[in-house]
Amino acid sequence: MSVTVYGLPSCTTVRKSLKWLEGEGIAHDFVPFAQVEDLPAAIRRWMDAAGKDTVMNARAATFRALPEADQAAMQADVDVAITRMAEDPRLIKRPVLEAGGTVLTGFKEPDWRAALA
Repeated sequence: MSVTVYGLPSCTTVRKSLKWLEGEGIAHDFVPFAQVEDLPAAIRRWMDAAGKDTVMNARAATFRALPEADQAAMQADVDVAITRMAEDPRLIKRPVLEAGGTVLTGFKEPDWRAALA
């Protein structure tokens, strides 16, 4: 099974997830959001698999700092949400794990262990 982790290299949760994968001996690729060839298409793929509310980080300080109208537009319209997340990947819940058709966001060890078993 191919395992790919997407995220921001500076994110502590991303680093924690990568350290866990290495400790478990799970081969994986790490791709920073900035290096994803077609980030809007990747975000749409993640949303299709896991849901918009799972991928969009509405609890992030970056999201909360947006004007209310922008927040509402992202909540109401998937295309607006994808565009804004592609423009500012801090709006994506991270890390994003893709493994054999499974998409998980955030790092919860039991969930990752189950998905990669």
